[in-house]
Amino acid sequence: MYFLDFLKLQEPTFNANKAKVHLARHNKIEAPMDVYLQGRFDDWQRWQIQRNFEREWVVSLVQDKLDNTRWLFAGLFRSEGYVQHPEPDPHFMYNLQRVASTAEFEGRLFLRSRYKERQTYVYGETVAQDLSLEQLLPERMSMGQFPGFKRVNISKAELDLIVLHNLESWRTALSAVKGVYLITDTKTGKLYVGKADGEYGIWGRWCSYAANGHGHNKALVKELGVAIERQQDFQFTLLEIADLHSMPQEIDTRESHWKTVLMTRQFGYNLN
Repeated sequence: MYFLDFLKLQEPTFNANKAKVHLARHNKIEAPMDVYLQGRFDDWQRWQIQRNFEREWVVSLVQDKLDNTRWLFAGLFRSEGYVQHPEPDPHFMYNLQRVASTAEFEGRLFLRSRYKERQTYVYGETVAQDLSLEQLLPERMSMGQFPGFKRVNISKAELDLIVLHNLESWRTALSAVKGVYLITDTKTGKLYVGKADGEYGIWGRWCSYAANGHGHNKALVKELGVAIERQQDFQFTLLEIADLHSMPQEIDTRESHWKTVLMTRQFGYNLN
């Protein structure tokens, strides 16, 4: 079933020909999925450089961080005008009113799309025969849900929130395994391969990054210097996990393997 037809069933007054579909992608500053999970999406969306919501309806979709053809439904809104702000940075603040009849599917409904254009604000009729229903989660996506070891790919901002709130599902999963992880510097493209072989596993190791941004790694300390804002360019993911009872030399061997494969000694932040 096509998604916009589904919306029509939930909200009979909805008209795809009077809608803009907001395909929220990474804007080179932050990932919309991060913004959504942090609870900032509504205000983030209202702020627009151009008059992008000049139709009655706004359908908001957030791109999956691991699959650019997969979208999370973030809400159906009525656009009720805007206020123009000329200073300090000219922008428009839209008054977007959430439609209650579709709210139960927000953060739960994933869609699939073949749309390849780079446009972010698309007329409803353009994608009416494209967006299709794929998956309905039992609960709304939130920072409290650990996505599974194969889907961990979080920004430094997300890591900070996870550690700050001591989120149980993340702490439980990550403290139960040792392993090898990857830090990507999204500003330079350089990689760092690290290991977690301590008593508290990956959770304990990543808590140190939340605390200071560099985990006391010499190359990262040198790169970051005193610029705390550079921490926000870091992305964290898992390369492989191991049993908590694995011997340190086993983890060392796997860490060395990934350094070789990804050439992080030659072109990344690994010094040994």
